Amino acid sequence: MTNSYSSLRKTLKVVIIHGLNNNPACFLPLLEHFKARGFATEFVVLPGHGEKREETRSYQIAFSQFCLRMKEIARGPYAVVASSQGALYLQLWLEKNPQNKPLRQVLLAPALYLRRQKVIELALLKLPAALVIKSFSPKPFRRYQSMKVWEYRTLLEGVATYQKLKGVLRIPTLLVIDPKDEVVDAGRLKEEVERRNPGFEVQLFPRPRLRKGLGQHHILFHPEYFTPEEWDRFSGELGSFLEAV
Repeated sequence: MTNSYSSLRKTLKVVIIHGLNNNPACFLPLLEHFKARGFATEFVVLPGHGEKREETRSYQIAFSQFCLRMKEIARGPYAVVASSQGALYLQLWLEKNPQNKPLRQVLLAPALYLRRQKVIELALLKLPAALVIKSFSPKPFRRYQSMKVWEYRTLLEGVATYQKLKGVLRIPTLLVIDPKDEVVDAGRLKEEVERRNPGFEVQLFPRPRLRKGLGQHHILFHPEYFTPEEWDRFSGELGSFLEAV
């Protein structure tokens, strides 16, 4: 290990960004894993998931708030581990702020292409914006017990914006998804990302023991949804990737 590598490792910060309706507590195992490997860590709370839920009234408001938070984060050497909607917002932010890019990024089940996307878009347009929909994500991981239609619309608008950009990966990236992900269209994600980035490979991480159709396969950040062996391999691969700066 060179002195320059040791110096960078001591100053490199790992920033973790969660997904839609996640609470910070469910990312503690991942935070602790990176701390144990010697990284400083920081957690970014998405717009609408802190004290001001109204930040997600529209995609424009939500994304502008996210940009303000990233402006504070993007100081000094840093890497990012982003999940689902957090990974989506990060890619949109990088398109606008390439000068502030992290050294590396890990994208966990990034919400770039959704299952039944067109059907969901049409349904959300017809429903009242203030309609409350019960959340079906695991209770310990929820920020809210129910979500409003306008909160889901914010996600869909971000997805549509990303797909129109046709952007490429601008930094070294590890992209991981369970092939049975219930939210993200894993097949389309792999096809589109690899087409846009020749030579890049999306990493599939199947977990055969999980039950299908309950949102479990979309959770790629907590050991409860891995066997001990799977978690050790998964978290180890993430750590090794970030250490290779």
